[in-house]
Amino acid sequence: MLAISACERKPDRLQYALVFAGENRIELEKVLEHYKSDSLKYRAACFLIKNMPRWYAYDGWQLDTLHTLMSKQLKGTLTEDEKKRWQGFDYRTLKKVYDAHIITSDYLIENIDMAFKEWRERPWNRTLPFKDFCELILPYRVGNERLSEWRKLYRSYYGHLLDSLYQGSDVLEACKVVNDELNRQDCSYCIDWNVPHHDADKLFYARIGYCRENSDLIQYAMRSCGIPVAADFMPYSPDYRYSHEWNVVRDTTGKYIQFGYDAIDPVRKNSQSDGRKKGKIYRYCYALQEERESIYKQAGWNMGGTEGKYWKDVTSEYFGSNEALVNLTDYDKSPIGLSVFSVNGWQVIGEGVRKNRTMAHFNNIEPAIIYMPVKLGSEIQPAGYPFMLTPNGQVEEFVPDTANCEEVVLSRKMALIPRVAAWGYSQIGARIEGDNNIKFSNPKLMAEIKDTIDYTFQVWESNYTDPVRYIRYVPPTGILQVAEIKLYEDTSLEKEIRMKPVTLLPYIEHVTDGDILSFLYLTSESIIEPLVFALERPQSIRSIYYVTRTDDNYVWEGDVYELLYQDGPDGWKSLGTKAATSKHITFNAPKNALLWLRDKTKGKEEQVFIYKHNRQWFNSDFK
Repeated sequence: MLAISACERKPDRLQYALVFAGENRIELEKVLEHYKSDSLKYRAACFLIKNMPRWYAYDGWQLDTLHTLMSKQLKGTLTEDEKKRWQGFDYRTLKKVYDAHIITSDYLIENIDMAFKEWRERPWNRTLPFKDFCELILPYRVGNERLSEWRKLYRSYYGHLLDSLYQGSDVLEACKVVNDELNRQDCSYCIDWNVPHHDADKLFYARIGYCRENSDLIQYAMRSCGIPVAADFMPYSPDYRYSHEWNVVRDTTGKYIQFGYDAIDPVRKNSQSDGRKKGKIYRYCYALQEERESIYKQAGWNMGGTEGKYWKDVTSEYFGSNEALVNLTDYDKSPIGLSVFSVNGWQVIGEGVRKNRTMAHFNNIEPAIIYMPVKLGSEIQPAGYPFMLTPNGQVEEFVPDTANCEEVVLSRKMALIPRVAAWGYSQIGARIEGDNNIKFSNPKLMAEIKDTIDYTFQVWESNYTDPVRYIRYVPPTGILQVAEIKLYEDTSLEKEIRMKPVTLLPYIEHVTDGDILSFLYLTSESIIEPLVFALERPQSIRSIYYVTRTDDNYVWEGDVYELLYQDGPDGWKSLGTKAATSKHITFNAPKNALLWLRDKTKGKEEQVFIYKHNRQWFNSDFK
């Protein structure tokens, strides 16, 4: 017990971890015994062991099969049958294997020794506190992946690269060297597979997944080189329909700087962001966070449950400290949550604390976001009216004024977020040309993109109507993203002209498949070759139907729409249903109401908004 007491003032968590380990306790005690004469490494071992009962991996032969299939997908050899066979698989049905039950002393000792070597030898770590070292370099895992000996693997590549390119003491410069290489190697985006965190060694060779795998790669690479990094995330996006994860590096100033995903470089400046609205932000931690225990006692619950106690609320690092005092219409003692909209119901992203029967407060939230206070029980129900914390710290509530209605003219059902808006002007300068010679020795200009595409599609009357056998799409320098090109013999778009691609490119068939949500995307710092298509015979082209990459969330003529408004505790109320007759649709709606436009015909993406100054205001529109 004396050895345990040397680790911490309260030895119960370490003692619990040793008991939890069962028959494997001897392996953990070997580590403590190994470091008994090195007080700092002993403390590091205690840090890892006392928090170890929380950590586990999913295991089963199915994961090996899935890793093989993902590797095949990267190589382009995966069959549709193989893909479909595994798309319904849920990894959470597999067995949990807790680290404390299987980890070896050799594995832990090697991990600790290698982490300390990087901490002590890298010049940028001279001022890195031991506490931060324990969270940002020392951990032997990042999520629920199966354990592997990843440090040597990643250090042998990224450490060698870093040593050859940078010898200085600026942690951001070191981080940039490794991050540039990770960006060059890329991680293939894929959300087709329902798997836990990829094994670190397998991920090194098969880089495929979504933002989580990209983040994991960064953590393994950086930590293997002694660069202190972590992963931050938002539980649910106020703009999109998903959660999102990215990375931060701890600067020598103690500030955490966002980098990595979306090609963001680690740089010192006052504002560093990927442009997404976030609401609440948490940092994944290896150790139990005491402030999360405190929140649990105040709020009566904890975001993320047991695992949420290992998250750190870092929203204030991004937006500063603040507090929103919000009126409640629900006076019982149910726990209060902070939520943002989703089409499947309010998504809880943080805790609220009741001040009294009629008020709740929410600490450290992103300003200029529409939130809903909700009470938590068997169902998530509104506990008040939607609200926003304005940039000057005031709470603005959206209580519908049903006695005063106004005409609202609506053009979209989802926010035009900056990334999507960029698609509309990315192809300015592109040309569509025709010729009877496949080499286009005498090309004729048929249409040209001179301005932003501000709707899902664009139709041009051809500048050249003599018969041609071939057409080509000439993109602007450096980028190509096209969803659809159709040719017509007439101006009423009734007589379509069939064409087939001549240019050999993966996914070029997306340009002619009739699906405006499929697209061809190419990017380069040099000139991208034109896309050439062949007609069945020389034909006269009168009209060109064009779709750049799009989210298809504009109002469509002929689609049936329903407008709803949020009435606080009484929920959503309908303002009627009608078919659109143009690119816009109009309804009468209460002033100061939170609105929701539903496309009853098609689509999944919808977001709430308010109507002010004769336009829609989504979350992404508020600054």
